[in-house]
Amino acid sequence: MTSSLARLTSWTQVSRRLSGIAMLAGLISGCTPLMLDDTPAKEHWQQVTYWPLELPTPQADDRFSHRPASDDQRLAAGDRVNVRVAGSELFDGSYEVDHDGRLRLPWLSPVDASNQTIDALAREINERLIQEELIRPGLAHVSVRLEEWAPLAVAVSGAVFFPGEAVVNAREPEERMVRRDFAGGDASQQRRLSAALTTAGGVRPDADLSHVELIRDNQTQILDMRGLIDGEYAANPWLREGDRIHVPSSGAFQAALMRPSPITAPGIVIYASNLTTPANNNNVSNYTVLRSQVPYGVRMLQGVINANCVGGIQATSGSRRAVLVSTNPMTHQPVVVDRGIDDLLANPADVGVNPYLMPEDVVGCYDSGVTNIRDIARTLTDLLTPATLL
Repeated sequence: MTSSLARLTSWTQVSRRLSGIAMLAGLISGCTPLMLDDTPAKEHWQQVTYWPLELPTPQADDRFSHRPASDDQRLAAGDRVNVRVAGSELFDGSYEVDHDGRLRLPWLSPVDASNQTIDALAREINERLIQEELIRPGLAHVSVRLEEWAPLAVAVSGAVFFPGEAVVNAREPEERMVRRDFAGGDASQQRRLSAALTTAGGVRPDADLSHVELIRDNQTQILDMRGLIDGEYAANPWLREGDRIHVPSSGAFQAALMRPSPITAPGIVIYASNLTTPANNNNVSNYTVLRSQVPYGVRMLQGVINANCVGGIQATSGSRRAVLVSTNPMTHQPVVVDRGIDDLLANPADVGVNPYLMPEDVVGCYDSGVTNIRDIARTLTDLLTPATLL
């Protein structure tokens, strides 16, 4: 009697576990994939807007008509110069333009150096030495040589990826120390307008490069910079302290701007994930490598390949899906793209199916149906094995 009751109790427990397992299996098999607010290929912003493959070539006369009247480098705070005065070593030495834009030599009142050329500064020092009776007229011969251009901050707005303050010609402290041993001179091109655009993340694909605005001394100059994309002539003036730059938007996506150039980003950062099973912690998932840098101009397919989502066994790797979470730079609205890997491979040139990647985009991959069924089977096996041992 006792033995029969024990067997009945054991069978009841097993039945309950099997019923629970059956219910769990039904829930797993009945789960539907996450429904994303996918953007159809025909409605993607890169497909909807007009996007010429080539930029219109500027007319020969137009290339020079908008050239700035004065395109010479001017001194700013932090620039370092070497001053020599013939017949008097009291003033000789290397000097740095102070934060207020003035140069301070011993025994001489401060000299305004901001927005001055090297030659104009030499003349100003020469006249000041005579005015303050430190050197007799006719005997003052001043030589000023540039030693190093300092970093320069300008404001950039409009159709660039990261508008705001852009610091051009920035150098590491170690590099600046090494340059102090040089005889003099600085041929850096990093204080030109193109450097400011690159520092601001590069121009967006909707930028109107034929009407770039340079605001200087409350006056606006219109510059045509289209030539920099194809290596032709383009206005690219030296920047000065207080300059502001505005890049208007054309309202159209231009594929011709989706490549590295002197005014576009050399590379962009994307975030990619290809986890089959979510990790329990960041150490296991190797969290630090999720942030990848890819050349500017790559598309979703390249991002998916960069995340190791393509290739492998056809039975398990086929029919995988990829998700791209991006932002329309013109409207700043999020854009979600859900594409099958097979669709990306079949339509690599279609920007609606295979859009270009933007900075800070997120790429994620999902397993195929075969892999999902295999994982469900493994889960059921793990649950059934303890029950069969009872």
